[in-house]
Amino acid sequence: MRRSATNDEPPVRHSGPDRRAVLVALAGVASLPAFPAVAAQDWSVAVQILAGTGMRDPTLLELALTALSRDAGADVLARLHRAVLARDADDIVRPFEDAAVEAAARSLVAMLYTGEIADADDGTVTAIGFHQALAWEVLAFTKAPSVCGPGFGWWADAPEGA
Repeated sequence: MRRSATNDEPPVRHSGPDRRAVLVALAGVASLPAFPAVAAQDWSVAVQILAGTGMRDPTLLELALTALSRDAGADVLARLHRAVLARDADDIVRPFEDAAVEAAARSLVAMLYTGEIADADDGTVTAIGFHQALAWEVLAFTKAPSVCGPGFGWWADAPEGA
């Protein structure tokens, strides 16, 4: 039924938020990382210290931290972050005194270098960033399968110094 344009009834106003505001808020909550204690951008220095090199792909780091938080716990993840940043260059090669932090550090480095996450419950391994793994960054003599060289025909010329 159509209302006439001359209807003088005031529009109904609700006192709470409208549907759009609720959906926007829910989308914002859904986009929060699974590890609220330490944000991914706060890990750039810690990863540089632990892995010996920086990350080019922040998505791989975020996925690895999420998996580590799920498997080891957010508390262990936060303790690892603090422990890494508390070390200096001479101390980083020694194992951490806290066994859970040491296991988390080893697990994180393995995930970042291989681009794979091992599920702690059933042992299955999932490749989350094989081509973005740190191993391809530090091994100058090779590149990930299916990744092309720097230009057309790059394979035809011998490497410098060979």
